[in-house]
Amino acid sequence: MEYQEKEIHKSYDAKLMWRLIKYAKAQWLILLLSILMMLFITGVDLVIPYVTKIAIDDYITPVSQTVYLSDPGDNRTDFVSSGKGVVFPGLIERTFDRTVYENKGQIYKLESGFLLIDGTSKNLSSSGADVVITPGTINIDGKNYSTTPLTESQIANFKTYNKSQITLLTLILGGILLLNFAFSFAHTYLLNYASQKIVYNMREQLFNHVENMSLSFFDKNPVGRLVTRVSNDMENINEMFTTVLVTSLKDFLLLFGTVVVMAAINFKLTVVCLSTIPLVLISAQVFRTKARAVQREVKIKIAKINATLAENINGMKIIQIFNREKSIFEDFDVINKDFLKSSVQETKVYAIFRPTMNLAYSISLSLLLWFGGGDAIMNLVELGVLVAFITYTQQFFRPIMDLSEKFNIFQSSMASAERIFMLLDEETLINNPENPKTFQGDDFKGSIVFEDVWFSYDEDPKNIDDYVLKGVSFEIGSGESLALVGATGSGKTTIISLLNRFYDIQKGHIYIDGIDIRELEMENLREQIGIVLQDVFLFAGDIKSNIRLHDKSISDERIKEIATYVNADTFISKLRNGYDEEVTERGSTLSAGQRQLLSFARALAFDPKILILDEATSNIDTETELLIQDAINKIITGRTTVIVAHRLSTIQHASKIIVMNKGEVKEVGNHQELLENGGMYYDLYKLQYKDH
Repeated sequence: MEYQEKEIHKSYDAKLMWRLIKYAKAQWLILLLSILMMLFITGVDLVIPYVTKIAIDDYITPVSQTVYLSDPGDNRTDFVSSGKGVVFPGLIERTFDRTVYENKGQIYKLESGFLLIDGTSKNLSSSGADVVITPGTINIDGKNYSTTPLTESQIANFKTYNKSQITLLTLILGGILLLNFAFSFAHTYLLNYASQKIVYNMREQLFNHVENMSLSFFDKNPVGRLVTRVSNDMENINEMFTTVLVTSLKDFLLLFGTVVVMAAINFKLTVVCLSTIPLVLISAQVFRTKARAVQREVKIKIAKINATLAENINGMKIIQIFNREKSIFEDFDVINKDFLKSSVQETKVYAIFRPTMNLAYSISLSLLLWFGGGDAIMNLVELGVLVAFITYTQQFFRPIMDLSEKFNIFQSSMASAERIFMLLDEETLINNPENPKTFQGDDFKGSIVFEDVWFSYDEDPKNIDDYVLKGVSFEIGSGESLALVGATGSGKTTIISLLNRFYDIQKGHIYIDGIDIRELEMENLREQIGIVLQDVFLFAGDIKSNIRLHDKSISDERIKEIATYVNADTFISKLRNGYDEEVTERGSTLSAGQRQLLSFARALAFDPKILILDEATSNIDTETELLIQDAINKIITGRTTVIVAHRLSTIQHASKIIVMNKGEVKEVGNHQELLENGGMYYDLYKLQYKDH
C-alpha cells in the first residue's frame, strides 16, 4: 500500500500557532531581548534615510538656512558679522551660549551668491513661496524684507560650519551603525538560540513519545515518516521561528514606520509612492492561492521519490541479482519526471510573483522621480527629501519582495507543525494501569499462564478469521522450557509479542506469577524478559555498546564473561580491535551467526528470569548452530524459557512442546510423547529428517 502524506489545506491555523507559542514560553526572556534589539535595528533602518536628508538639505545643498541675529555690540569671532549684527546658525547658539537670540534671519542662496534676509525665519527651501528679489529687499508672498549680501569670508564661515555639522552627523551615524552591528549580531544569535532550544525540547518530547508507542503504531507508520517528523519537520519549525515569525514582525514594523516617516516628511510624495499597493495586494493574493496548490503537489511527489529511493536502495541486492536495474530505473524516471513537472510549475509561480513585485517597485520609483523631480525643480521639494524617498521606497518594497520565500517557509512550517502535533496527539494503545504492580528482587519466579487468549492485529475484529490467536491456553512452570512449533503464520511469534505486552489481547488473560500482565508496570515486566530475535538488529557503535545497550552498570569484564559463556568470544577475540571493533549499520560486516551470538550475549547481559528465543538458529550454519545449541543448553538452566523454532533439533530438550496451527493449540507434550502420538509434530519431524 502506497503511503501518502495528509494534505494540509490551511496556510494558517490559530490553534497550531498557539501550541507552538506554548513551547516558546520557556524562552520568553531571550525572545523578548531579541525583539527589543530588533526594534532598535528597525529604528536605525528608519533613521538612516532621514539623516541623509538632513545632511543634504541642511548642510550639503541648502537653499536657505535659519540664523540668529545678535546685537551689533556682540564681538564673538566664531560668528559671521554683518551690518545687522552678528549672524550664526541656530545650533551653535544652543551649543555654546545660553543667551536666547529672538531676532532671526534667513540665509538664502542665489546663483550669484548668498543673501541675509532680516526679519523672517521661514525656510524657503521647499515652501513654494512667491519670491521677488530687488536690490536691498526681497518680497516673499507680497511682504518685503531687507537683505544684505554676504561677503566671501562670511560664506566661507558658513560652509566651514556646515562641514563641521556633516562631520558630526557622520560620527553620530557611524556610532549608531556600530551599535546596530552589535545589536544585529546579538539579535540573530539570541533568536537562533531560542529557536534551537524550542526545537530541541519539541524533538525530545516527540522522540520520547515515539519510544513509548505500542508496536501496533509502528506497524502502521513507515520509518521514513517518523524520521521526517523528528528531523525535517522540526527543522521547518526552526526556520519559522528564525526566518518568519520575528523577522515578519520586523517587516511589518518597518513597513508601518516607513509609511509614517514618509507621510511626516511629505504626504503628497507618500501617496505617489504607495499608489501601486493595489497591484501588490492583488498579486500577493493570487500568489498565495497558486503557491499553496503547487507546493502541495511538490511535497506529495517528493515524498513519493523518497519512498521509492528508500525501497530500491534497501533492495539493491535483489535488483542486481535479478538484473532489474533498467526496469527499476525506468519506473524511477517516470516518478522523477512527474516531480520535475510539478517543480517547474512551482518555479513559474515564483518566477511571476517576484518580477511583479519588482514591476510595482519600478512603477513607484518612476512616479516618484516624475512628480518629485518636477517639484524639486520648482523648489517645492528639497533634494534631500527626494533622495530619502527613493531609499524609503526601496525599503518599503524589500520585505514585500521577500513575501514569496517567507510564505513558503511559513506554510511548510504550519504543515510540519500539524503533522508533529498529530503524532504527539496519537495515544499509545498500551498504557500502564493507574496503580501498577511491580516485582521486587527475588519475588519474580517466572511462571507463565495463557488462559483462553484471543488476539487480532485488527483493533476491531469482525469475525473469527480476523483473529491470529483463537482461545490459546497453556502453562509454563518456573524454570521450565516451552517450545512453540508450527507452520509460518500459526501465531508463534505473536505469543512472544503478547508476553512482552507489545500488544493487548482482546479476550482472555495472560498471567506471570499469577498476576495479569495488564496490572504490571510495563518497564518492570520487560526487565524480567530477555529476547533473542530471528532478525538480529545491531546498532552503529562497537561490540561492547551492542551488548550492554548503553547500560553503564554492565562492566567490560562482565561483557567478556557473558560473551565467553555464549561462545561469542571465539570470534570477537579474533577481530582486530576485539570488543572495541566498530559495528556498522545493522552489523553488515558480521555474519548472521556472529550477530546471533551477540544477541545471546546482549540478552544474558541483563540476566533475565524469562528467556525467549525466536527462531534463534533459523539462519545459522551447522558449525555455528552447534555453538549456539551449546549456549542454549547453558543459559536455559534456572530460567523460564520460551523457544520458537522451525528446526526441531533445537527443541528436543524442552520440558513442553506446543504445536500451533492457524492460531490454535493442536498438540502439547514433550518430544517423545508427541512422536508417539503420531500427530502434526510427528509429521513435521518426519519431514525434516526424511533424508537422514
